[in-house]
Amino acid sequence: MEFQSGQDVFSLLRVNEGELARVDLCSSCFDIRNQKEDVVYWRTQQKAQEGPMRVDFDLLLGALDSLANDQREDRRDLAYLLALLLVRHRKLRLERVEMRKGKEILVLRRVRSQRRFQVESRELDEERRRSLSATLADLLDPTREADLSLAAEPEEESKS
Repeated sequence: MEFQSGQDVFSLLRVNEGELARVDLCSSCFDIRNQKEDVVYWRTQQKAQEGPMRVDFDLLLGALDSLANDQREDRRDLAYLLALLLVRHRKLRLERVEMRKGKEILVLRRVRSQRRFQVESRELDEERRRSLSATLADLLDPTREADLSLAAEPEEESKS
């Protein structure tokens, strides 16, 4: 189904058969969906793509908030990847690392806020990291390729 410009669209992140997927629904389809596997959803309006992709970091922070306390393995992997992405883009800062029950927990704080997130540090093999990164890029903008590489070093802050 193609959406018309200006039409309300509900976008969801959900786990379908163990894989994270983005689903875009019209209002009536959204109302009758099965909510069991939804991770997070947001409402937007369809509009023509113009210029480079713009990442909605507030959306990613909301998704991280939903995923941070979820104990399912796939959701914890995604929470860790989102946390790294948000640190890379300077939306979160690492305050400390704590050990709890033999696991490393990253304590992160939102920039210019006291809001904290606690995310388990995960060992993602290269294939899993690439798969999740590609999925995340597709989820953010399924019509365009995006470089969400976590391997690149952050740009140095300019010194005054």
